[in-house]
Formats: sequence, structure tokens, C-alpha cells
Amino acid sequence: MKITWIGQSGYLLQDGGTKILIDPYLSDVVSRVANRPRMIAPPFLPKDFRGDAVFCTHDHLDHLDPDSIAEFDKNMLFVAPPSCEKHLVELGCNKRSIIDVGDFINVNNFTVTAVAAFHTIQAIGLVVHWNGYCLYFTSDTLYDKRLEDMQKYKPDILFICINGKLGNMDVDEAVRVTKAINPKAAVPTHYGMFESNTEDPKKFTSQLSNGFEMEFNTAYEIETISKAVGR
Repeated sequence: MKITWIGQSGYLLQDGGTKILIDPYLSDVVSRVANRPRMIAPPFLPKDFRGDAVFCTHDHLDHLDPDSIAEFDKNMLFVAPPSCEKHLVELGCNKRSIIDVGDFINVNNFTVTAVAAFHTIQAIGLVVHWNGYCLYFTSDTLYDKRLEDMQKYKPDILFICINGKLGNMDVDEAVRVTKAINPKAAVPTHYGMFESNTEDPKKFTSQLSNGFEMEFNTAYEIETISKAVGR
């Protein structure tokens, strides 16, 4: 299975037969709405993507991107928490699955479980199981000690927000959560998209023996990430 960081908190997971997007921000809608332009160009156009499912962890423009969703193939499954359902309906996403904390959904070989996140609005994190591997995406979340309970899933790779603004953990809080969860590899996320809301990922990775910085729009085999940090 390969993992590609597509910017902000967006990821593409693909195993040769299935393609899943998590929080794809592929437009410039935040600039249109709030005058905050992208720092990097989208890795691909939503109208060109053919996959199986799109997961949106909450209803903020850089996670549930209305301009991108309007152009996506509507034959895909759109998965999100209850607070997103009205917006997905308005965008014509007739193939929907609404999941809340504790719910899970199978997308071919992937099993995705919704877990708690502590953001400014209702949000969920995602725990993804695939072929014996476990990935944990925190989504946007403030620090909360309950995040440390995610250790029970024994994630191989943790994808954790670090930007410290607009309802998200800062670097030191993300390091604290990472040490408690103790994944094989910890990947900083939610930076590098907007000048007003970014952070230096090396501040995170330099404090951890298992920190791993993914390059934008580069596909990594899941085994490669764990081996790169020697765990």
C-alpha cells in the first residue's frame, strides 16, 4: 500500500485495487472565501481523479472542500461525520456514509474507524486498518489527554497536526501525544498550505526518534516509512 501527502491534512491511500482520499483540499476556495491563497499548487485536479471513497473529517473548507467535491466523480462514496451530511447533500453526493465516533466502514481491503477529535466544530479522527497495518490520522484537534488513549490501537504510523492555530495542537503538544502513543513512525501534518497557518515540521521531527517528514505529492510504501526511522 502506498501513502501520498497531497497537502494540508490530505492523503491518498492506494493498494493497487482501491484508492481512498482523506481530507482532499484541491481547490483554492479558502482564497476565494477568506483571501488566504494556497502556497502550493494542487497535485491533481478533482475532475481527473478516479477512486473509491473520499473521507472528510469535518466541515471546514480545507477538509470538506466544496469546489473540489463539486468536480469529483459522484460515483465515489463520500464518508463524513453527521455535521457534514447537509453540506454533502447540497453538493450532490448521493452515495454517502455518515459515521460518528466508534463507527467503522469497510472500503474493500481498508477498514476505517471514526475516533474522537477535539476541534472548534464537530470533527473525527480516523484509524485505518489495512493488511495488518494500522494508521491513525488525528484530523484537526486541540490537545486533549484522551488523544493519548489512541495507543490502544497500536498504530504503526501516526499522522498528527502540528500548526498550533485555529483549533489545533502545537508542536510540543503533538510531541507529547506522539510519545504517549509511541507509533513506529510519526508524520507531522496540517502545515505548508497557508502562510497564516503553517509550521516548520522539523520542529516536530527533531524532537522524536520516530519522526518522519513526508515530501509533498510523493508516494511512500507503508513499509518504507517504518524502515526509514528504524522501527
